[in-house]
Amino acid sequence: MSGIVTLTTDFGLQDAYVGAMKGVILGIAPGATLVDLSHQVAPQDVAAGAFVLYSAYRCFPAGTVHVAVVDPGVGSARRGILVETPSYRFLGPDNGLFSSIYASEQVERIVEIQNRDLALPEVSATFHGRDIFAPAAAHLCRGAPIDAFGPPVSDPVRLDLWTVAVEARGVRGHIVHVDRFGNGITNLSRSQIEAAAGERLFRVETEKRVFDRVCRTYADVPEGEALVLYGSQDTLEISVNGGSAAGALGIGRGNGVRVVWV
Repeated sequence: MSGIVTLTTDFGLQDAYVGAMKGVILGIAPGATLVDLSHQVAPQDVAAGAFVLYSAYRCFPAGTVHVAVVDPGVGSARRGILVETPSYRFLGPDNGLFSSIYASEQVERIVEIQNRDLALPEVSATFHGRDIFAPAAAHLCRGAPIDAFGPPVSDPVRLDLWTVAVEARGVRGHIVHVDRFGNGITNLSRSQIEAAAGERLFRVETEKRVFDRVCRTYADVPEGEALVLYGSQDTLEISVNGGSAAGALGIGRGNGVRVVWV
């Protein structure tokens, strides 16, 4: 194990929720290194949390434990799970938060977190991040085997985040995330587009604009002008040089985007 634990939540930074989770982890595994991915996921927005986690988890060394808590069903019958891949372990609610991991990683096993000996003595019905997932992460850092946490899970909840439709005249997807700069990040990857297009030229159609080329950088167009390019996730993005595509074009998550052969 690397001893690194990342945290992704919708808790924000106004309250002490994040600090409480960190305190629990360090109380059990004092040598752990804690890294904040984001605590500004929109409240209860599981799909947004899934994208944030997907955007950064592979930047960490093998053995990292990723804790993600966007949990509108906390305290209900929804399961808490531990997901193991060849390089990482993921802890959080079974509500689709790890859908992008299932789509992009080889999952070796998933178990339900049931062992109360690996949780805090008192478990709140409203704060499983502190009472279940934080201590579970700390025990993993201390070498607890995955089998100790609970029984296997064969039917995790999955969200359809990345499916694209290949059509006779192109490929259709949608915006999966709008970042703080107002860029509309789509689920249309460069590899998908190039594989489907072959040698054909194409244009990109959004609900607001049509683009006849894919730029390499924001500076390929004048300041204030809209463009599309492949962003840091190597997926198609709708952007504005020096501005916000969300503000200028009114785009948002879920808006359709089509790549059309010309």
